[in-house]
Amino acid sequence: MVDAAYDVSELLALLNADNTTKGIGKTGPVKGEWEDKLTRFLSRLEAKLDDRRYGFMFAPPPPAMQHDWLASQVLKLLRSGRGAGIKIIDFSEVPADVLPVVTGTLARLLYDVQFWMGSKVRTPVTLLCDEAHLYLPVREDADAVQRQALGSFERIAKEGRKYGFSLLVVSQRPSDVSRTILSQCNNFLALRLTNETDQGVIKRFMPDSLAGLTSILPLLDTGEALLLGDAVLLPTRIKLDVPKVPPDSATRDFWKEWGAAKPDEKAILSAVECLRGQSRDAL
Repeated sequence: MVDAAYDVSELLALLNADNTTKGIGKTGPVKGEWEDKLTRFLSRLEAKLDDRRYGFMFAPPPPAMQHDWLASQVLKLLRSGRGAGIKIIDFSEVPADVLPVVTGTLARLLYDVQFWMGSKVRTPVTLLCDEAHLYLPVREDADAVQRQALGSFERIAKEGRKYGFSLLVVSQRPSDVSRTILSQCNNFLALRLTNETDQGVIKRFMPDSLAGLTSILPLLDTGEALLLGDAVLLPTRIKLDVPKVPPDSATRDFWKEWGAAKPDEKAILSAVECLRGQSRDAL
């Protein structure tokens, strides 16, 4: 069974026809209703279609037209390894102008699947939103595209627990993250924060008698954090264990490597080709 779909090239052809078709007047051909009014829009649309970064939107694989494709994709998102665990979704190559739409669509899809699933067979899901300030900004600072994504994530934050769906929000700038989403978080793990505005976000979630603890936020060492919320009786300064699997981080030891490491010519050439191809797999 195949779902109803349309080809973007067919839509482009119809728009081109509207942009060039003349009207019929009493004395002969006249300027059409849409003639020359879609030229700029068509040029922008054609540029998007030719940009390979948007290929996942405008050039889906043939299996995506099959009726059972959506269910198989949701199963891949909810399954990891032998059936449970962590699933990492890399959006680093998604253009910034459509990133909110893509993340919001993913969140809404998973939420809707949980909503329509029976309560006894739901898969508990926690969606970890890394660098959340990039696509979950304060609503007053969000544009029209970002507000669409915000609506999906804010709904999950407010109603998701009823359907086994929760959010884990990670950001270096909590003051830039939606206040609605932060207000629904039960626990906060705050590492070193030097910005007063960011410190004020944490301070608002603490009892007045303990608000002075936020003064230690800019003084926390690497691996130290301030934990507050339902998980602890009182806000507590803790030391995090070193992870057994080291993070795949590019942080360098500048004290030792500054000025000592020479540029790798092949690596630079490869990076430039990836930049031109807008893909990490360009080579």
